[in-house]
Amino acid sequence: MKSAMFALGCVMLAGTAANHDAPWVGVWRAVLDGQPSATLTLANDAGTLGGTLVLDIVVNHDGKAQVVANAPHVLLGVHVDGNTLRFAVRRIDGATMTFELLLNNPEKAKLHCVSCGHAPVVEMTKEIFRKPDSD
Repeated sequence: MKSAMFALGCVMLAGTAANHDAPWVGVWRAVLDGQPSATLTLANDAGTLGGTLVLDIVVNHDGKAQVVANAPHVLLGVHVDGNTLRFAVRRIDGATMTFELLLNNPEKAKLHCVSCGHAPVVEMTKEIFRKPDSD
């Protein structure tokens, strides 16, 4: 009986954490000069919010923006504080970049690398998958 109550309590706490993370969970994309510039994927599969950030390397080639490479990163130290998600990623050289994602509404957020000097703030859009109408 005690173990059944404990299991029920764990399920209820996990549900609370999942609900708290719900606005963040999904695939977020940023576009710069018509080219993808970042993809942030967030999930709560293991009971804590985590995910990946893929930064696309965009260069101007003959006056046209072009993606020439990308750099995938695992999120470190993910923390939600109200409508702000904070996390870090480790670069290939071992240095850490710290980011903040400010949630504007359920489908829009602003991503900023707060440790990258004069990095621009990039608007991200959450992919919304809707069920097709059933006939």
